[in-house]
Amino acid sequence: MGYDTDTEIIETAPGEVLELHRLIDADRLAAEVGDALTDLLDRASEAGLQVSGPPSVTYQGRTASGSLEIDLSVPVAPGVGRDEVGPDARVTARRPQRVARTIHQGDYSTIGTAYEELGSWVERHGYRPVGPLSETYLVGPDTADPTGYRTEVLLPVAPALGPTVHLDTDVPTALAHTKEALRDNGFGVLSEIDVRATLWERIGAELEDYVILGVCAPTLAKRALDIDREAGLLLPCTVVVRARDAGSAVTFLDPALMVRATGIADLAIVAVQARQALDGAMAALRAVAD
Repeated sequence: MGYDTDTEIIETAPGEVLELHRLIDADRLAAEVGDALTDLLDRASEAGLQVSGPPSVTYQGRTASGSLEIDLSVPVAPGVGRDEVGPDARVTARRPQRVARTIHQGDYSTIGTAYEELGSWVERHGYRPVGPLSETYLVGPDTADPTGYRTEVLLPVAPALGPTVHLDTDVPTALAHTKEALRDNGFGVLSEIDVRATLWERIGAELEDYVILGVCAPTLAKRALDIDREAGLLLPCTVVVRARDAGSAVTFLDPALMVRATGIADLAIVAVQARQALDGAMAALRAVAD
């Protein structure tokens, strides 16, 4: 299935929904989601609510105990029926949201491919995920033929703060490759913050391996400061190296943000030159990945 041709950025419609929260056993995902959807629609009927669209499930992630946390919802007509729908459910207003959208055709055994393709599409088109995935069941699972199921897969997104390169290595190895690529393209590393270690030491909070580098190309920094002394508030350039999936993600802050933040057009040429140098570092990292 060609997900690329079915993928787009849209804004979801506002409206009221009946929402139900559940903790389910991930090993019984299909059965427990099916039971929860039935419960959701029964609640709507019992409360006299008028269902106005297909139901959805949002996958919030796993709890510390290993359960899967989900939110189920279904659009309802405003002002119809009762709001008393039980202690673990509520009628609430849903605000518009920018999402990447694709359509999965067929049964749910291969829907993971839709997730992967949607995530790749988002990154290629200059966006980043800012919320959990959700599924809206346009057709199915209450129809007889699973090949006719149509599922809308939605991922909340925002414009990316910069490009990302993925490496199939752990963070220490990715960090070493990143420093070398930056150095070979005119950047020095001025600071290195181990965010995971800092959070654990200061507040006992856990995080995946996550390192922030402050990097600087001295000639470009001098040009920026000559144009605007307050440009120093936006220096040095930031690079994040963090664990992601089975490898590492290296994200470079886009220097064009400096121009947008200051509104000073003369900084544009500096930002372009900085981006060209960062592009060289990214190309070196992609060569490592290949």
